Amino acid sequence: INAEYGGGSVDPYVYIKCGKEVRSDKDNYLTRQINPEFGKMFEFDLMLPRHSQMRVMIYDHDMVGGDDLVGETKIDLEDRFLTWKHANCGLSKQYIVDQENKDMWRDVVKPIGILKSICVLRGWVQPTFKGKGSTLRCDVNGNEYKMKYFESAKTKKPSSKTFGSDEHRLALYVLHELGVVPEHFESRTLFNPDYPGIPQGKLHLWVDIFPWDRNPPPPTNIKIRESEKMVVRIIIWNTYDVILADENFMGEKMSDIFLKVWMEGMKKQAQETDVHFRSLTGEGNFNWRMCYEFEYLKAEQKFVTYQRKSFFQLEKEMIKEDPNVHIEVYDYDIFSSNDLLGWAEFSLVSMPPPTKTVKECTLKVYAKPPDERISILDKKKIKGYWPVYDDSLGEKEQTGVVEMEIEIMTEEEANEKKAGQGRSDPNEHPTLEPPDRPSTSFRWLMMPLIIFKILVWDKYKWYIILAFIILLIIAFLGLLIYTSPGAITMDIFAKKQN
Repeated sequence: INAEYGGGSVDPYVYIKCGKEVRSDKDNYLTRQINPEFGKMFEFDLMLPRHSQMRVMIYDHDMVGGDDLVGETKIDLEDRFLTWKHANCGLSKQYIVDQENKDMWRDVVKPIGILKSICVLRGWVQPTFKGKGSTLRCDVNGNEYKMKYFESAKTKKPSSKTFGSDEHRLALYVLHELGVVPEHFESRTLFNPDYPGIPQGKLHLWVDIFPWDRNPPPPTNIKIRESEKMVVRIIIWNTYDVILADENFMGEKMSDIFLKVWMEGMKKQAQETDVHFRSLTGEGNFNWRMCYEFEYLKAEQKFVTYQRKSFFQLEKEMIKEDPNVHIEVYDYDIFSSNDLLGWAEFSLVSMPPPTKTVKECTLKVYAKPPDERISILDKKKIKGYWPVYDDSLGEKEQTGVVEMEIEIMTEEEANEKKAGQGRSDPNEHPTLEPPDRPSTSFRWLMMPLIIFKILVWDKYKWYIILAFIILLIIAFLGLLIYTSPGAITMDIFAKKQN
């Protein structure tokens, strides 16, 4: 949809008018979508040729004032219904009569009936069928069509319970050969009278027209696939061979290691482990669980999030993201910004397989071809070692190894197997014990500063800075008020003496 006049976004809905009949889907407008998926069916009871033209319009919903017309397309129903090419209902590729099959024949007229009506409209002799099975043939307007041309004798004969009789299948093949309109999506251009000749977007649809005295088949289900609520749990067990970024007072290389993990499109919901202080070998011990809730579109393999992109946006819009997980390893600093030591990013539906040992864990795991990658949706739970790297200079350099476990489950499964963040209650599935860290990982002298930074400074630093500035201003004003009378008096006496 062309959204230039709408400030780059549209809240679209469908509005259809045919004669005096109107169908509006205003109550179900979509939020900020320029490629909307409506997935709606609208049904009309009409009389031809009285109601020969249908207008399909797309409107932009506005919270204040009237809604704006984005564009419309006009469809000639009478022309479709009267053409010999049977444009009132597109022909399926197969004649499926099994009612449990989603591709069941949709037309109220069977293939032979359609073929006979076309012969009447074209002034041809009625079609005749001769033979059986692979020798079956059909004569139409002097042309002979044989079943063996369309269905090879070597292939297994289709079941009549599923694909209908031989005569109907052959009639369907003939109809396609004659150029009868097949099943298809129409791509219709939208135009707006206020912008003549300028396309305002494309609308994909199809139209079925059935006689009133025939029992129309049930409509095809085209509802948009709904996303499924899922939960991903990631347990960070340990890190190994993480590069050492700092030095202690004795000149030893060390790092204060912690990890941050977040899902694509959900960086604001990123979660962090606690800190393993004073790692002298690059090993960090955590036993820390992270839980992420999201909606997932399985057919499209996308995360679905709902976000406001600006402060002035009243409603959240749906955003689809690739199902990627981001893992970042940091060196913790008290007063300066934390140093990013390494990171990794991969798709949960096309994951590089983890290694079984630290020694085997190299950057080669990210070079695996697609057919050797794995999906968390198939495995449900994966545990192993993944390398992290630094590619800020263009070439990947391995900077450590992360041992972790990734598990995905539905919302119902997560409610049955409840687990808390980190090592908090309910600490189950599995139970995580406090990590057995070496004595060098504690910084007793610095602990008060660390506690102050984590509990106070990180959360309230801007309030503290603002309060300090206000106190300075108040002190300045107080000092000014306190000293002003004396200064003014001294100035008066000095003038009198002069």
